[in-house]
Amino acid sequence: MAVTIVVADDDPEFREIVRYLLTGAGDSMTVVGEAADGRAALDLVRRERPDILITDLIMPHLNGVELTRHIRSELPGTRVILISSYTEEAYRLMASDSGADTFVSKHVINYALLPAIRDNIRRIAGGSGPRPLTGGGSASLAVLP
Repeated sequence: MAVTIVVADDDPEFREIVRYLLTGAGDSMTVVGEAADGRAALDLVRRERPDILITDLIMPHLNGVELTRHIRSELPGTRVILISSYTEEAYRLMASDSGADTFVSKHVINYALLPAIRDNIRRIAGGSGPRPLTGGGSASLAVLP
């Protein structure tokens, strides 16, 4: 299954790191676009309709929470992986409240992003929709450190 991905982060070096991780993964993942701010990311996701959006929490114009809410409303089939340098519980709760499928800390991105993507690919293949980030033992969403 070929998977399409949009990467949204205002840091061009971080977008390059994500591209590098995906290229070296050996999976059928294609980055179909990148955006440096939330508004551009929303336009790109509307146009490309990717399987997965990887978006930073803090970005200009639309932050990751606002962007995720738009995606949930307009393109509920697109999985959202929200990433952030901030690891406090409040940020995870914001990700959960926005409807993000997964929260990944940028501090562990080198080893946590690919498993998060693969988990979301399995969910796409299984036909399950977005799931909450919290919810005790019933939560099926990877909330990574």
